[in-house]
Amino acid sequence: MKSSIKSIIITVSVVFLAIIALLTYFSGTIDNYLLPHVKITYGGEGTLKYSLYDMSVLEQPSADSTHQDSLRFRFNCDKSLDVFVQMGSVVDCRASVQTAENEYVMRDGSAVIVGKRETENGIECTAELKDMELKGNESMPTYGDEIIIDSVFETQRYGHIVMKSAIQNGSYVYVVIKDDADKRYVAEVPVTILAESDFYAAVDMDSDMLPIVLTCSKEIHDGQRVIVDD
Repeated sequence: MKSSIKSIIITVSVVFLAIIALLTYFSGTIDNYLLPHVKITYGGEGTLKYSLYDMSVLEQPSADSTHQDSLRFRFNCDKSLDVFVQMGSVVDCRASVQTAENEYVMRDGSAVIVGKRETENGIECTAELKDMELKGNESMPTYGDEIIIDSVFETQRYGHIVMKSAIQNGSYVYVVIKDDADKRYVAEVPVTILAESDFYAAVDMDSDMLPIVLTCSKEIHDGQRVIVDD
């Protein structure tokens, strides 16, 4: 009887140790299956850019205008883009000009933003034509002529630029940290959006530029252990 019990105990012990060995051996595979998988991105110092393509018309100065000799046009932008279009910003544009042979050609030019005001539709900017790349006896465009605005505006330099898709609920990001065993976890870091373009945002965040979670395979939370995909 004692021999039978001893044999059972030995068998159970061997099975238990085998199970532990198998779980240890396949722990990486189990983690890989159960834990959320994340893809990461990195932020960094930089600027945001905003491309504007629009059309306008050179306007006749009003009777009481102090800029009778200037060629000006207006265009609108969304309020959220106000940070890009500042007083003094240079606007790249094109216009049709008349040649000495009475033909018309498109020439590149530049204007400077000399006025801004908020409207119901956003921000209305006034730009003054400063330079046009004329050749020979070509003449400058004049009042009523169409102006094509094709310009890229750039913000000031910010300390943290991140992809907008990494920002959760507009108020925080998840950064990836490692413990002493080289396991990865996510930590929630608050952010304040300072400016944004189509795909990127400048943020104020109190953190070193650790890897930032861009996408994840399942829901995650602060302190969650994750697998980082290459």
